[in-house]
Amino acid sequence: MRRFALLVSGFLGFRKLTGKDRKSAGEWGFLISMLFIVPLLFWEHPGVIVSVVLQLLWAAVGTRSAFLASETWKKNKQQP
Repeated sequence: MRRFALLVSGFLGFRKLTGKDRKSAGEWGFLISMLFIVPLLFWEHPGVIVSVVLQLLWAAVGTRSAFLASETWKKNKQQP
């Protein structure tokens, strides 16, 4: 449970993560972002507000995950 709290606080930017934790948080972020977009595939007529909110949440979580993965890649590339 403590590790989960560490990853969530790091994902939100409240705590600085190590490279391994950053990679893990990014991977989990990509998986969690799918929870926001997949329901739109199965609902026949979701409301416009619901669709927009789910798409914005998907984009926000996916973008944050991409930034975490990008930072990890840059830091690993700089090391000799």
